[in-house]
Amino acid sequence: MLRFLLSFLFLAAVAGTRAAEVSVIPLPAGNLETQGELLLPLDAPVKAPATPAGERAVRLVVEALGGNVRRTENKGGPGVVFEPAADTKDEEAYTLEITPNGARIRGGEAGLCYGATTLAQLIAKAPRDGGHFRLQCRTITDAPRFGWRGFMLDESRYFAGEQEVKRLLDAMARYKLNRFHWHLTDSPGWRIEIEGYPALTTIGGRGNEADPEGKGEAEFYTKDQIRSIVRYARERNIVVIPEIDMPGHADAAVRAYPELGGGGYKKPAEPLKWPRFTYNPGSPAVWEFRAKVFQEVAELFPEAGMIHFGGDEVHFGWGGWSSLPEVRGLMQRENLPDNAGVEGWFVRDTASLIRRMGLKAGGWDEIAAQGLPVDGTVVFWWRHDQPQVLQNALQRGYPVVLCPRRPLYFDFIQHESHKSGRTWKGFNPLADVYGFPDALGLTAEQESKVLGMQACLWTENAATTRRREFLTWPRLIAMAEAAWTPRERKDLASFEDRLRAELPVLRTGGVVPYDPFANSPEVTDEGANATHLDHP
Repeated sequence: MLRFLLSFLFLAAVAGTRAAEVSVIPLPAGNLETQGELLLPLDAPVKAPATPAGERAVRLVVEALGGNVRRTENKGGPGVVFEPAADTKDEEAYTLEITPNGARIRGGEAGLCYGATTLAQLIAKAPRDGGHFRLQCRTITDAPRFGWRGFMLDESRYFAGEQEVKRLLDAMARYKLNRFHWHLTDSPGWRIEIEGYPALTTIGGRGNEADPEGKGEAEFYTKDQIRSIVRYARERNIVVIPEIDMPGHADAAVRAYPELGGGGYKKPAEPLKWPRFTYNPGSPAVWEFRAKVFQEVAELFPEAGMIHFGGDEVHFGWGGWSSLPEVRGLMQRENLPDNAGVEGWFVRDTASLIRRMGLKAGGWDEIAAQGLPVDGTVVFWWRHDQPQVLQNALQRGYPVVLCPRRPLYFDFIQHESHKSGRTWKGFNPLADVYGFPDALGLTAEQESKVLGMQACLWTENAATTRRREFLTWPRLIAMAEAAWTPRERKDLASFEDRLRAELPVLRTGGVVPYDPFANSPEVTDEGANATHLDHP
């Protein structure tokens, strides 16, 4: 990246051009505005490779031009040309050159689509001159700061459904986000069909945060729906990462199959909220369940390269383990001194199973203390109040995804006037999201071990689509630019200027965002259950 920035400055000096901001989100790494304009006709010809990326790129330009593009050879008039760059070292990098003769985009498979996304934003904001769009000539050379730019949606607590998820993926693609972390199982409900265990959905799928005993209708994704969403995401350069929680957050599964249970969760002075919080870590039935579920999950998410298995907050529910004969036998065989030792054994055994499947084992940052091999493990740092956990994980060489509660948990409120949502010695306003991760003060060596960052929406207080969108947007746009744009190019005032013009685009797409400039009224879920654990 440093070499690229130096080259950018050199070219600016030699060419005698002036650097100018470009009204797109996320802000590109390099932008050189040059003299002249491109008059791009509404029926401009487009030339692209006959690949999925080429087809997607063409569709993006078609939509921006109003749907009248003829994909033909350019016979003299200005048009748009996409060129694959087989020699690129970064599939997400691209170059967009706009001259009076046309627009040319060169990049890898994902880069072609990202270049088309940038061009589409420029077209949408360009003035019209009769049957043409007037585009300022410029050269954009762009690549992301981080390779992992994601969003996690919790659907265990409240179910969203296929239509909402696909609309979310559309919006994510516009801002070059490329990971959708799908929290499909937890104590409230199990949301993914598993053929080997049908009661997971017929019984486990009936719960939610307000209905812990599952007395309502079953809500879950069939395998065909999962495949459809994964395919839809793939077409938008988004990889879907499945999360199947264990050994904690297990109530929904244990309601369906009581023989898997290992005990419940209780906070001091509170009733037993999740009485089936853990799996029995010493049970062969649990080990068989785990293997069969992971196998079906891996088949449904072939591009994920990972299964996220949670591994967090197990101590909330392990109080009954010592009374289980299978656990006592495990402790004796493996010389495990206490419940913490049992947890560590189960985490290591689970991660080993995932790695034997040829996949990486992902988990919340508790797993970093369990001695897992660096190769094949991804740590998701969420405990913002424990920065040493992050430092230790980086020092040991673990690849890390940054997703701390502050500022990247979107169940936290975003304005001091809001009443529904979480706080923790503060809240998560737009500016804090945009300023991350620079406030961490990571060294260049540490940042090289960071895969990227993602926001997380836990849905204890987000039962409806409107509420979820209010919490997500526009903070997710801020995170998208924070994850894409080089630190040296980030500027909050510039971002806010561009965001003002972006909010109507979200509304046109059917998304109801919070307006931070007008402090629009808070959207709440009346009657939603507000109790939750510290994390998920």
